[in-house]
Amino acid sequence: MKSHVLIYDGYVSFEIMLATYFMKTKGDIVTLGVTKDPVISYEDFKVTPSVALDEVSAEDIQLLIIPGGDNTQLKTNKQLLALINALNNDHKVIATICSATELLELAGVSSKNHVIHPSGLEIHKNIISAKPNKYVDFAIEIGKVMNIYTDDEDFNETVDFFKLFKDG
Repeated sequence: MKSHVLIYDGYVSFEIMLATYFMKTKGDIVTLGVTKDPVISYEDFKVTPSVALDEVSAEDIQLLIIPGGDNTQLKTNKQLLALINALNNDHKVIATICSATELLELAGVSSKNHVIHPSGLEIHKNIISAKPNKYVDFAIEIGKVMNIYTDDEDFNETVDFFKLFKDG
């Protein structure tokens, strides 16, 4: 399985690190950029995307994770918004956190641009959205939706360790 992660100048890497850690257990992480030019995260990590937007299509993607951050440049990117819309139409999983949830509305996928559920996490069909401080729940839910846990025991161990901080 390949998990695509959109990276861009100003993205917040901590919001997606646990999700990518989980997904790496079941396949490859593909960093997706607007171009293949290096980007600088909010934390000043310089990362070069594996692929550019013009090199992928909705058929290539099973899961798209979009972190929050200063996504001003993305809000008018017609190619990205069209990809998000196509992924939704194909019932592919789109996971957004923090300010990235705004992109769903701009792509015509959701009528709301923020998470309002009291838990800070919303799941609607193939869309997972979270507030920034819910990155653990976000990661666990992505794993659940993508069926990465081998059984209930594996899922419960993940929750116990990463969310409840119980030693294994």
